[in-house]
Amino acid sequence: MSLRRLLLLALLLSIGRSSALTGYLSYRDSLIEANELFDAKLAQSARVLKLLAERHLDEGDVRPGTAVDVLDIQVPGEDDALATPDGHAYETKLAFQALAGDGRVMLRSANAPEQAMAPLRAGFGRIERGGEHWRSFALQAPSGRWYLVAERDDIRNELAAEIAVGSLLPPLLALPILAALIAVVVAWGTRAIGAVAAEVASRRPEQLAPIAPDSVPRELAGLIVAYNGLLGRVEDLLARERRFTADAAHELRTPISALKLHAQNLAASRDAAQAQESLRGLLQGVDRGERLVRQLLELARLERGEAMSNLADLDLARLCREVAAEVAPQAEALHIEIQVEAPTRCVLRGDPVLLGVLLRNLLDNALRHAPPHSQVSLRLEESELAVLLAVIDQGPGIAPAHRARVFERFHREPGSPGEGSGLGLSIVARVAELHQASVELDDGEGGVGLCVRLRFARSPAHQRSR
Repeated sequence: MSLRRLLLLALLLSIGRSSALTGYLSYRDSLIEANELFDAKLAQSARVLKLLAERHLDEGDVRPGTAVDVLDIQVPGEDDALATPDGHAYETKLAFQALAGDGRVMLRSANAPEQAMAPLRAGFGRIERGGEHWRSFALQAPSGRWYLVAERDDIRNELAAEIAVGSLLPPLLALPILAALIAVVVAWGTRAIGAVAAEVASRRPEQLAPIAPDSVPRELAGLIVAYNGLLGRVEDLLARERRFTADAAHELRTPISALKLHAQNLAASRDAAQAQESLRGLLQGVDRGERLVRQLLELARLERGEAMSNLADLDLARLCREVAAEVAPQAEALHIEIQVEAPTRCVLRGDPVLLGVLLRNLLDNALRHAPPHSQVSLRLEESELAVLLAVIDQGPGIAPAHRARVFERFHREPGSPGEGSGLGLSIVARVAELHQASVELDDGEGGVGLCVRLRFARSPAHQRSR
C-alpha cells in the first residue's frame, strides 16, 4: 500500500470514528439533559394540576371519573408543523390523573386509564402501558388526594436523538471536503518522497554521489543520511573490487606467461633431460599459480566483508597445532623445523576459518624466507587481558624502515627469496583487523630473522572465566 493511501485512509477512519464517538457521547449527554429537563417539567405540571384541581374537587365542581379531552391527530413534519390551532400533536404522549385518597380516579386526561396508572407513591417512577414506556411523577396533597402526571419516553429519546444528529451531521457532511483537503495535504507533504525516488531512479549505476539531506523533510533526513552512508560503503566496496581486479590481473599475468613459456619449452624439448627440466618448471609454475589463486580468493572474501560470519569460542592452541601439522610436509621438504610453544588450551572468540587462514599465511611466509636447516617458531601466550601470538623465523628479516609497506597487497621486498605473491602479510593484517587485533613486526631472536607478533584482546566474558 502506498504511503499516501495509508495516510488518507488512516486520517479518514480516525475522523469517522471520532465523529461517531462524538455523536454517541452527545446523544448520551443530551438524553441526560432531556431527562432532567422533562423531570422538572413533570414535577411542575403535577404542582400546577394540584393547585388548579384541588379547590374544584373540594367544592364538588368535578364529578368523579371526569375525563379531559386531548387532541389525538397524526401530523407529518416536525417543530411548528406539529402545533395546530386545536392543540399539539404530542398531547397523546402526556397524561394526568387526580385520585382520591382511596385510589378512585376523580379527574383524568382522556388518554389516561380509569385506574391509577402508577403506584400511589410520592416521587418519580417508570410505568409500562400497552408496550410503551412512560415516566411518571406522583404528588400527594394535604387533603390526601394524589396527583399523577406521566410522559412517554420516546419524546425524550427523540429530543436527544435530534441533538445528537445535529452535532454529528455537520462532520459527516464535511467528510468528503475533509477527504479532499487531506488528500491534497498528504500529496503535498509526501512530494519529497517522490522527488527522492525520481532522483534515485534517474541515476546511472556508476552515480553514487550522496543526496543532499537538506532538500527533504526532517522526517526523511535520517533515511537519506543512512542511504548516503550505504552509497559510500558501496562506493568503497566497488573501488576495492576494481583495485583488486586490476591488481589480480596484473599479478596473474606473470605466472601465466611463465606457464606458457614452460609449456612451449616442453613441447620443443629435444631430449628427455630438457623435457624433464621444462616439466619441473611447469609444475613449479602451477604450484605458484595455485597458491596465488588461493590467496587471491582469500583476500577477495576478506575485502567483500564476508568474514566474521562464524564467530565462536575456539581453542587457539589446538588450532595452532593443527595448522603446524598441515604445513609440516612443506617444512620437511625445505629441511626446516617448526617448533610450537603453546599452552594446553587457550580459548579465544573468533572465526576459526579465518584464524586458520592467518596461521597458514604466517607459517607459509616464514617457511619461504627461512634458510634450510633453520627453525620457525610458533609461540602462543595468554594473560588476563590478551592472547599473544608470534611467528619467528631465521631469514633475512625486514629493515625497520620498510616494515610498514609489507602489509600492502602484492608488495615484495627487493631481493626476497622464493616466488611469493606479496599477499601473505596483507591477508594476515586483514584477518587481524577483523578480529580487532594488533600486528607488529620486530627482529627475530638475537636480531636475526623476522618476528610477526599479534595481540588479541580478551572479551570481558573470557576475562571473568579465567
